[in-house]
Amino acid sequence: MPSFSSCFPSSSSKTNNPIQDPLISSTTGGSKVVKGCIFCNSSKENGFNIVYEDNQLIAFHDRKPRAKIHLLIIPREHVVSSVKQLTKEHLPLLDSMRSLATSLVPDRPPPKMGFHIPPFSSVPHLHLHVFSGPHTLIGRLKYPIARRGRDIGKGWSWFVTIDQVEKILQDGGKVGLGTG
Repeated sequence: MPSFSSCFPSSSSKTNNPIQDPLISSTTGGSKVVKGCIFCNSSKENGFNIVYEDNQLIAFHDRKPRAKIHLLIIPREHVVSSVKQLTKEHLPLLDSMRSLATSLVPDRPPPKMGFHIPPFSSVPHLHLHVFSGPHTLIGRLKYPIARRGRDIGKGWSWFVTIDQVEKILQDGGKVGLGTG
């Protein structure tokens, strides 16, 4: 029987207060990090298989790949803990994340990009999943895309594509489990 435990937050990945992250200044350049956040400490020295990094974003292979290529792209700073906290002001960040994703994976087949919606996310640090190639069985179950009708509107799902997030935010909405 497959284990879906990585879909849910673990006690080791939770911050003390999920509403207001306890931000502290890092000793490296004053960037914002959350104490205990594993993604705030992403580095090769900490076991991450990093494929790209700059002053804004880091891209690395998922530790449990659910497709032929499965990357995660994160903001270097702990901007928000999840896609539910994004606002219109974050659209430029999403655009940067999308641009990086398309530069790192082949365009055939078209890459699938999106976010888990809490409580179905395991690390409370915004991270974009980027998939290319066939998914594993668990990957197909864990990362479903639900559309509303024929448009890109979001249906009922715990996974939301980057296109759906951008549309919701452009319309002044917030991302949630329901339709958007």
